Amino acid sequence: MSDPGPAAPLWELWGPPLDPPTAGGLPRDLAEQIAAEYFDCDNHLALAMLWEAYAAMLPTEPAVTAVTTGVQSVRYDSPGTAFGQAMARAQWHRSLAGNFSTVPLHVPRVPRRVPGWWRWWEVEPVES
Repeated sequence: MSDPGPAAPLWELWGPPLDPPTAGGLPRDLAEQIAAEYFDCDNHLALAMLWEAYAAMLPTEPAVTAVTTGVQSVRYDSPGTAFGQAMARAQWHRSLAGNFSTVPLHVPRVPRRVPGWWRWWEVEPVES
C-alpha cells in the first residue's frame, strides 16, 4: 500500500479553493499567512477571513442582475453567484466565531484637573 503523504491542514479542508492547484483560487501564500496568524486563536474567524479574501479576488459582477420592463425580462447572472456563495460561507463561519462582546473594557483612571494637568506624567492620581 502506498503512503498517502501528510494530511492537509484543517484550515485547507474547510477553506476556499487555493492556487495552486486550482487556477483562480486564493493564492496559497496569502492563505497560509492568514491561517498562521488566526487559526490557532479562532478557527472560524480565520476561515471567514479566508473566504472573504477569496471573494474579494473574484472577478467583478454586474451591479444590476435583472431588468424587467413589463414586456420582457433580462437576467444577467445566475441566482447563486460565486461571490455570493463565498460570502455566505464567510458569514456562516463568522456566526460561529468567538463572541468578543463580553470582553470587559478597561477605563484608565484620569487625574482630576489640577495645576499642571497637561503634564500628566507629573501628576499623582487622586483617589475618589
